[in-house]
Amino acid sequence: MDNFVSVIFCSNCGSRYVEIREGRRGTEFYCRTCQVSETVSNFTLGHCRVTNTELQGARDSRGVSGGRKK
Repeated sequence: MDNFVSVIFCSNCGSRYVEIREGRRGTEFYCRTCQVSETVSNFTLGHCRVTNTELQGARDSRGVSGGRKK
């Protein structure tokens, strides 16, 4: 079975708990873990199809600056 996902990781702490919200400076990414926020402009978000194995691999990894870390 395939899943459709969109994932944003915080490059500050690696958290996957990132929201898109309207802030004082416009649309921004906001990390619920470390409370960092960053303005977003000139981008669009999409989604992709992944297998259950790929989805579990992504859940078991955390985002880090410059790549992934298990």
